[in-house]
Amino acid sequence: MARKYSRNRYNDQKKKSEENTKEEGIELEGVVVENLPNALFRVKLDETEQEVLAYVSGKMRRHWIKIMAGDKVRVAFSPYDMERCRIVYRHRT
Repeated sequence: MARKYSRNRYNDQKKKSEENTKEEGIELEGVVVENLPNALFRVKLDETEQEVLAYVSGKMRRHWIKIMAGDKVRVAFSPYDMERCRIVYRHRT
């Protein structure tokens, strides 16, 4: 007789509570204005016309996606710091 796979209820409850406590950031569109040293970029946001400091996300770094001045990008802000953001997508031109 085969045993049924039993799930651990504690782990399921823990995952659900972690998902609920995680705060979501804000994603906006912008244009890269300037390349800075150490893989930093100055991005001008489309909606607010504000310039912010941005860095490349880990997956974009791993896949060697190049970002140049003038590229249209999507940036993600942390709810804690609205001056720095992460570049998560470069639009194709």
